[in-house]
Amino acid sequence: MKALERHILFSLCSFLFLYLLLSASVAFSGEGVKVGEPVPTFVLIDDKGKPRDFGELIDRPTIIYFTHNSCWYCEQIIHELKRAEAKFGKKNLRIIGINVMATDEELVKAYKEELDFTFPMFAGNREDVLRTYRINYVPVLVFIDAKRIVRKVVGHYIHEPELFKTIREISK
Repeated sequence: MKALERHILFSLCSFLFLYLLLSASVAFSGEGVKVGEPVPTFVLIDDKGKPRDFGELIDRPTIIYFTHNSCWYCEQIIHELKRAEAKFGKKNLRIIGINVMATDEELVKAYKEELDFTFPMFAGNREDVLRTYRINYVPVLVFIDAKRIVRKVVGHYIHEPELFKTIREISK
């Protein structure tokens, strides 16, 4: 019974977080990231507590993966991202995580450890980041080509065939 109680509590907390995130985002006036334009980047805290411009990592086709600690769909996508990296190779594909719940390295570390997230991840609970990328919910995947141009934004769960097809498109 304890597992069921934890699952219910986890679900309620997830819904509350999403409600708060949606409520806060209604006030955002930014246009958001646009397909066909250069990717906006920010200096964010990494899992070691150091400020770092995640844009410095965009040196090849890249997926920026917006997630948070309470998202079941996000957890499922991690497995797809790992398979994508294995299929396309680390030299041909970069994956960057941004945890929209995290304000410092603590939640980032917890997420990476609990879910074996092997990619660089940053704390992204900042209004400017959430507004710029129009993060009202997660998961959100932003696909960027080698020239640092946004090619596609997927604001929901993505199936592996679509993920692989989009990776091939940004790798051309």
